[in-house]
Amino acid sequence: MKKVSLNNAWFFAIIPIGIFVFVVLPQLQNTYEFFHKREIEVQQSIRELDSLQQITNPTRRDLNTIKRLEISVPIQKLGIRKERYTYYKTGGMLAVLAFMFIGMFGASYWVKRKKNLPTNKQIAFSFDDFTADAIGQHISWDALKGSGSNFLSERLRKTTSGYKITSSSYMKFIAWSFFLMGGNYVAWSYIEFVEFSKESLTFMQGGKMFFTSGGPFLLIGIFLLFSFGTKVQLNSQKRKVLIDGEIIAFQQVYALQVLSKFVQGNNSGGYYCYEVNLVTQSGKRHNLLNHGDKEYLLSDMVKISRFLKVPVWNNGVV
Repeated sequence: MKKVSLNNAWFFAIIPIGIFVFVVLPQLQNTYEFFHKREIEVQQSIRELDSLQQITNPTRRDLNTIKRLEISVPIQKLGIRKERYTYYKTGGMLAVLAFMFIGMFGASYWVKRKKNLPTNKQIAFSFDDFTADAIGQHISWDALKGSGSNFLSERLRKTTSGYKITSSSYMKFIAWSFFLMGGNYVAWSYIEFVEFSKESLTFMQGGKMFFTSGGPFLLIGIFLLFSFGTKVQLNSQKRKVLIDGEIIAFQQVYALQVLSKFVQGNNSGGYYCYEVNLVTQSGKRHNLLNHGDKEYLLSDMVKISRFLKVPVWNNGVV
């Protein structure tokens, strides 16, 4: 019998799935049933008003009912229409949350599954002794980046001209989730205004509506989408590295540096994170990779080293 590990990602998926199935879903169902019941009542009132208005000689009671319905029916119809937009916004938000959860969980599961495939082989690789090198003796071993993730947040990907370093699928799902969640609320808010408002939308009203609905989330999403784009390009055709806004020729690349650092948590504890840095002939360092998945980082480091044909200096990362 296979032992189930508490570290298994499937175990922690039980919590959000259980909350959704046993708490959120029944509440959504009750809300929908109540709303549907009100819709039926409004439709019945509309039909009753229509039938009474067709009477040739209405009684006093009929006239009173007509007058009451002529006041209440438009209010009820307006309320139902406005409430429907609330459900559009809520439904869109839930769809985005489901997209985010499935995407992030799926990306994490796929990374772990790919890492544990039996076809993966340990690659024999020897690090060079930086203490025996003139540049290696003088470069700093302090981390270039003050922070970093404790998971796989960056990946080395093959391109037609070489390699590029870009954000992982996990990070891209986060960015798209912010963008879609903000866009959902902003779009429905503007549509609702156009349908119900008798005034034209001014610049100030539009700006206020944007920032009081989902505008901040939308802007964060746009920022993250640009931030999580390509970080480094390694071009074998031009024999250049594009990094930190600089273009470095292959001839200027001297070595790679791999190091570990401890990132302190906000409240307590912390985690280890790892860096792979490019070292030039002048001793200047540029960060290539910065995340917490040591196995993937070392694997990508080997590919970069062989691609650039440079040695790697290691100080305690095993």
